[in-house]
Amino acid sequence: MMKIGITMKDVVAIHDDKSPAWLFYTFGAQMCGAWPLHFYFQRNDGSDVAAILKRSGCKYIITQPGDGDEYVEIMKYFIHFDKSGSVQSEDVPSLKHVLFFRKPQSLDHTVTFEDILPSAENELPEIEPEDTAAIFCSSGSTGPPKLVPWSHINLIVATISTFEAAEINCGEPFFCDRTFGWFGGYPKELFVGVPRVTNSTSFKEKSISEICKTTVQIINEENCEHVVLFSTTIAELLIGNERMKTVRTILTGGGPISSFGSQLVGRFCQKFINMYGLTEIGNISVNGVRLEKEMKSYDTGQPIPGVEVKLVDNEGRLCEVGNLGEVYVRNKSNTTGYLHEEQDWHKTNRMEGYWFKTGDAGYISEDGNLFVAGRISESIMIEGKILSPSHFEDIFMKHPCVENAVAFGIPNDVFDEVAGVALTLKEGKYATIEDLRMFYINARNFNFDASFYASKFVPKEFVFFDNFPLTNSGKLARRLVKEMSLIRIKSKNKKD
Repeated sequence: MMKIGITMKDVVAIHDDKSPAWLFYTFGAQMCGAWPLHFYFQRNDGSDVAAILKRSGCKYIITQPGDGDEYVEIMKYFIHFDKSGSVQSEDVPSLKHVLFFRKPQSLDHTVTFEDILPSAENELPEIEPEDTAAIFCSSGSTGPPKLVPWSHINLIVATISTFEAAEINCGEPFFCDRTFGWFGGYPKELFVGVPRVTNSTSFKEKSISEICKTTVQIINEENCEHVVLFSTTIAELLIGNERMKTVRTILTGGGPISSFGSQLVGRFCQKFINMYGLTEIGNISVNGVRLEKEMKSYDTGQPIPGVEVKLVDNEGRLCEVGNLGEVYVRNKSNTTGYLHEEQDWHKTNRMEGYWFKTGDAGYISEDGNLFVAGRISESIMIEGKILSPSHFEDIFMKHPCVENAVAFGIPNDVFDEVAGVALTLKEGKYATIEDLRMFYINARNFNFDASFYASKFVPKEFVFFDNFPLTNSGKLARRLVKEMSLIRIKSKNKKD
């Protein structure tokens, strides 16, 4: 890498499936003192990748060409590949080189790692523990992904605390289908001697049932003791017919988690663990149960050692027990800011005393557990009352026909907002809007005239999806679901 000019503090964007090559090039960049930036191709025109690379000041891209050069074709939208092998990009003016794992079929002159064999003449720089080890992209579930640098020492500290909280010991294999470049999927297990079992093709399966089937097959064959699963796979596992060995722990996270996952206990695992964390902070709190009845919806448990949590209202005052507020967090291993201080980090996120504003809405229970119900920005304002989306989603997730639900606010001329709900239904199930509306009214057990509440606190609009869009890390893309729903609602109202 040093032979082509990669040096200290250069941003090197690295993309690949979960492979040994990814590890090799990531660690190689780190040994040069460069900053690996882990990215993913999602849009066919590459506009999302180009925006991230421009913001980062990226100088080098390392990637495989893709099956049939699919990634090359995407990059051609924002990169000009010269016949001499050089590259230019108006969208990413800092870019110098694109290096491929192997020769693309559609480009005659490119640079691959076979062309830059290592030399004994290269002297590696000294790397300090506080130097940047990697730059992670946040999930982008509520807006453009943020670029979050982490130091070598902070990654190690976060890894140790996470594995201790999850009760994963040295030598115990665990399965995770997320990409290495996702913060929670980064190969941090190398620090603590935990073998990682993964699957390079999990995101190429065409359905959740296929992903679940492949996941179960790998877990059974590799005798995994611990498993990381996300809500869609958990739901499929519970309603499907897959026979998975009973593992010691199943872990989940990445968003508000209802109590349905605790049904895994006894059937698929000895213990179900919900972990709450952020790209900027690492893991914040953990809640593990050995009995299904012990799990409450959105209960993220107690803060892990070294992490402090407080709840603050919209006037900056500490919230009383049980009152909804914004979650503030601080610890010794969180990042010190966004890359290049974008998004005015110190103005908007770092508070006095090094507290970090998470943007999440939650409350502290009487027994000291942290409940996280969603994003502050996703709160719905009805008649001056602030409601979390979970206020609605909790109910609809109990409907026998509903697989998943996303509640959102719709601007209204009379009230602040009215509620809308996007839904996916279970395979072979059907529910009418009137059925869903009455289910909500009955579940809430309103003591007043239902027609009064129907115009205010009962969802006014229902939008049905075959499947919800997901982010790179497998999280529900709530912002995109809301945007798509509002477009459909607007179109429907015009026709009416």
